[in-house]
Amino acid sequence: MAIGLIPLLAVSCRDRIHAVFDSDDKEKVPVTIRVDNLEGSSSFQTKAMVDVGLVCSNLSFCIYPCEGESFEKIQINQMRGEESFGTVSQNLTVGVHKIVVVAHNGDKNATMTNSQSISFGSNTLLKTTDTFCWAGEVNVTQQTGTVNVSLTRATAMFRLKMTDSQIPAQVCELQFSYKGGSAAVNPFILEGTTKSNQKESFAVVDHSKKVFEIYTFPRKDDKSGEISPLEITVTAIDVYGNAVKERVLTDVPVTRNRITECTGEFFAGGCLECEGRSAVSRILRNSGPAFSYRMPPDRESDASCLPMPSCLHVGCCR
Repeated sequence: MAIGLIPLLAVSCRDRIHAVFDSDDKEKVPVTIRVDNLEGSSSFQTKAMVDVGLVCSNLSFCIYPCEGESFEKIQINQMRGEESFGTVSQNLTVGVHKIVVVAHNGDKNATMTNSQSISFGSNTLLKTTDTFCWAGEVNVTQQTGTVNVSLTRATAMFRLKMTDSQIPAQVCELQFSYKGGSAAVNPFILEGTTKSNQKESFAVVDHSKKVFEIYTFPRKDDKSGEISPLEITVTAIDVYGNAVKERVLTDVPVTRNRITECTGEFFAGGCLECEGRSAVSRILRNSGPAFSYRMPPDRESDASCLPMPSCLHVGCCR
């Protein structure tokens, strides 16, 4: 089955078409990639596998060429609601292809030029969102047919729960600036690949809403080899761009597929107690009164315990 000078079309959900010309006269066979479900980590499985469409709004499939082939990659992007969401079919040359699948809730497609460092645009409204990955090398033959994959969460969440009676009326935005994590991920090992300064901003419209969540890809420290903790600066901004209140958390532990949750009075300057993954108590150094967090023993939960705007999380942290 020889095909020459035929464009392979990767159609984006945003009506962009990427044409890659493969001039090599090689045998091609049809291959289907199907996302079966999402799952948690091996040490904390969800009680039931969950359909990707219930959790994530965007999917990106990327197929990389066999060694010696002339085309760069084939990337196919989908949005929830499309009839084929979760399944793609493509004619591929016989041989070993790297394939990466990423599910997320961002408003831009993943950048997948490097199969071992998947990133998202820094100028997007939602930069790092809850993200699930699968990556592998597939030996494509006449018998390959369908490749079924299960995606695994690659992110860690930090959740701030304010116990103040209400956010002050003059506050119109809450900014989270944080470092220690990564804005890019290696989908093969589910670890962050870059030392990133990340930032997320939330418009404050409902001043009774006091729960905010941010994500990162945990990465190993270059020196210690351990997962790097976060330093998080949380700033409440008024309509003129002035800081109404700012608090800094340091040495905040994060773990893939886990939540670190901080609860307390933010504006009153009280103590914030944070829950994470191990039974250790520490004091978080900060610019105001002491923040403390405790890390309780692991506990099991189910998919319904991780609600977020517009989607349902699975693989609850413990």
